[in-house]
Amino acid sequence: MIKKALLWRLTPQNGGPVSYLFGTMHVRDLRAFGWLDAATTRLAETEVFATEFDFSETDETALSAALRLPGGQTLDTFLKPRVWKNLDRYCRRNFGTSADTLRYHHPMTVSTILSTAFMSNESAHSLDETLWRHARTLGKTTTGVETFADQLETLRNIPFEQQIKSLTWLLKNFRRQQRRLKKMMHWYMEADIQKLYKAARKDSKGMRRILLYDRNKLMAESFAAIARERSLFCAVGAGHLAGQKGMLRLLKKAGFAIEALSLSGK
Repeated sequence: MIKKALLWRLTPQNGGPVSYLFGTMHVRDLRAFGWLDAATTRLAETEVFATEFDFSETDETALSAALRLPGGQTLDTFLKPRVWKNLDRYCRRNFGTSADTLRYHHPMTVSTILSTAFMSNESAHSLDETLWRHARTLGKTTTGVETFADQLETLRNIPFEQQIKSLTWLLKNFRRQQRRLKKMMHWYMEADIQKLYKAARKDSKGMRRILLYDRNKLMAESFAAIARERSLFCAVGAGHLAGQKGMLRLLKKAGFAIEALSLSGK
């Protein structure tokens, strides 16, 4: 059974530099920052730092276009009236504004906005961006195990009907989702990547190949290509680590020796 750990040491079995894989959460909630010291200690030992995509690649114009419905379409025309009413009620209660501010957004984007509202915003930056900024101050080479374009392509490949279905479920199950996210935060603090993987599988039902399996394969291949040549510290969402098609299993198959590290980094 896989160990409870967010930080893993990886070494090519035929010899080579020591690298690290770290599971993050894409949140600014300080409860997720418990492993930050252990992560930054190991990050300092490596040459290259990678997140899912290098934040310096962000194209704000392309991102804005990708997050909006094409052709001036509006979200309220795809949601049932009572579901739109739920969205409006939620926005007014949590953001102090009407649902009209989200009218032109993709349903997946709206789902993300609503879910992150359940978390605190105590840090100026998300955990992975905090690590990226730290790596830049240390003068590390930064890159991504995906590209920004890859992430936009993933968003475009998610079936629109599935996005509507997921958003509708969320708007009918606010409290249930809040309890789920509370559990996920607890699992993260406990470094239980197996439960986080199962949660990621459940959340991506109907989209697992696009959101998990294909991305895990791409990120593991990118990790391996870098780590065979240079020491790498790589931070990706913790839901990508465990499982039969998770990055740890894929990297083991690719010829890396894998060792779980404790919160102390040892």
